[in-house]
Amino acid sequence: MEKKIGAKEAVQIATRYLSNMRNLPAVYISLEELELADDRKTWLVTLGHPRGYEGPVEEYKLIKVDAGTGDVISMKMRSLE
Repeated sequence: MEKKIGAKEAVQIATRYLSNMRNLPAVYISLEELELADDRKTWLVTLGHPRGYEGPVEEYKLIKVDAGTGDVISMKMRSLE
């Protein structure tokens, strides 16, 4: 049986990835949306963050996390309008 990562772990992986890629402390990153894709193989994690270290959330990223391995597959800009 293939090991699957849970929702909480997927969010932690995505947050750590975004924090490292943008050199932004995790405290400035907020969870906006979380979904297990229809194929149940990918977590879709939408995170929000300010453009700098302070201020309102101004940017959103959709991070795809492999539900079996925990590897980040992609990170894309996301609009929540």
